[in-house]
Amino acid sequence: MAGRKLVNYQSHARSAVTKSVTRTPTLRALSLLIVLTLTACGSAVIPSPPTMLSPAEHRQPRGIDLSFRWITTPEFDPLSPEGTFVRACVESYELARDGIGTEWGYPGFADASPPNIDMMLKLDQLALTFKSTVYYRLLRRQSGSNSTRITLCRYGEASIRQKEGWEHGAWAPQPVLIAFETGGSPPPEGERGRFRAPTTDVFGDWKVTVFDLFADDIDGQPSLSQQCDHDLTGLPTLPAEPYPRAEPVPPLPPSPGWPGVGL
Repeated sequence: MAGRKLVNYQSHARSAVTKSVTRTPTLRALSLLIVLTLTACGSAVIPSPPTMLSPAEHRQPRGIDLSFRWITTPEFDPLSPEGTFVRACVESYELARDGIGTEWGYPGFADASPPNIDMMLKLDQLALTFKSTVYYRLLRRQSGSNSTRITLCRYGEASIRQKEGWEHGAWAPQPVLIAFETGGSPPPEGERGRFRAPTTDVFGDWKVTVFDLFADDIDGQPSLSQQCDHDLTGLPTLPAEPYPRAEPVPPLPPSPGWPGVGL
């Protein structure tokens, strides 16, 4: 993809190395990058912890206005039981990361998460005020008899609050890893609607074993970020370069979204 340039917007580093059976964070700078995208293809949802909210009252952390859009591929159907689980896990994690607490995730998120979820959220926190539309697309998947390992590509655009006004630009392509066990009752299928959050527990009995919002690259292969950057099918044309705005760009509606009462 010719003409791509990355601008370092703000750097965030994990402050500790915590080993567990589910995840091993490393000391590496986690940069939020604004990507200047010259070509793309089109086709085809405080910091102080709140009290527990009912599903109908689900809201997003203070300073965050976030919408998720999932791209259908031949290997990944967002409306399948697997799609429901992956969407609910990833969206919940992003909201819980921004709010620094599992209570910001969807109903059942804490029970479906790895045991060290609280530490993971603290390591990945952003401390930004922004409005954003985030896109997810499958990069690769591996399935066993009762387990699945999926690498996703995260893209999107955001209006980020600066000292004076807002700046609107695109997130750099970012690989995300999620692995989970699929035993017991599966998540529901056909979950779609105009709302950003589900009203009930949609995780079924499945459990996340590994989750990494900043997936590591594989030695000796093209980086996961480069692989995400290679095929932009399903994405809209993202901003060619960051630009100032007096007012933020509002997020697009979620897709496929969730049924029932939501945000």
